[in-house]
Order: sequence, then structure tokens, then C-alpha cells
Amino acid sequence: MKHTEFEEKVKKQLWFLNKKEKKLLQNNLTHYHNEVEDNEGDIQSKKYRKPIQYANQFLKNNIFKQKEVASTTLLFLLIGMVLIYAFLLGLFLTGFITSLTAVNYFINPQVSMPVINVILILIGAVLLAIVSLLLIKSVTAFFTKKLLEYKFNKSA
Repeated sequence: MKHTEFEEKVKKQLWFLNKKEKKLLQNNLTHYHNEVEDNEGDIQSKKYRKPIQYANQFLKNNIFKQKEVASTTLLFLLIGMVLIYAFLLGLFLTGFITSLTAVNYFINPQVSMPVINVILILIGAVLLAIVSLLLIKSVTAFFTKKLLEYKFNKSA
């Protein structure tokens, strides 16, 4: 497997890292690549033959330091996930349905309302839908990271 393919797959699996952690990942990948080149071999001859092995080892060694996590942590994470996703999905649907209602007003007006109000409602609804989608992405990254931290540090 070529170095660029290996690096792309590792980065794709670790999409949830923040900027500082991504910089650390890039440094580690560069160091790993230099190690492979020094040994005049390819990725296959090294310890991490698959990108998932490298990604898991990177998470264990550099991101999730050993700390004790309680079993109730998982329960609170799952409850928090459900509640926050329900709220964000509600925001998205509110924005989406409101934008459809504003567009419906232009097609079939049933009440008299100033056009500027309808345009402002439409812009606000579209912005609400976009912001909720961006929040869903960041919340997904947060919970992915926390669940992996729980997985790597859970007590036996």
C-alpha cells in the first residue's frame, strides 16, 4: 500500500480530531513514513499493515491517555446523544418546514403579508437549517470521540 493511500485512509478514519490533534497525526504519519523509507520497505513490512491498526494505536497512545471511566459514563453519553440529536433534528426540521411554508406563500398566497417579511422568514429558516446541520456534524465528532475514549479506557 502506498504511503499516500495509507495516509488518506488513516485521516478518513480519524475525521473527528480537532486541529491540534490533526497536526499531531500528520507529524506521526510523517515520522512513520520516514521510518518506513529508512528501512527501505513498504508499509506492508512495518508493524501497522492496515490503516485501522495505525489509527487505533494512535488514538491509544496520543489522544486517549489512560484514565479510569465509570460504566455510568456510557449511559450518560447515550442519553445525551439522544437528547441533543433530537433537539438538533427538531431545529433542522423547523427550518426546513418554515422555508417550505415561505416558498408556498409565493406560489399560493392565502393571507396578505409584506413580501419583505416572507423573504426574511425564508432566509432565517434556511440559515436555521444550515446551522443545525453544522452543529450536527460537530456534535457527532464530539460524541464519536467520547465513545471511543470510553471504549479504549473502560475498566474490565
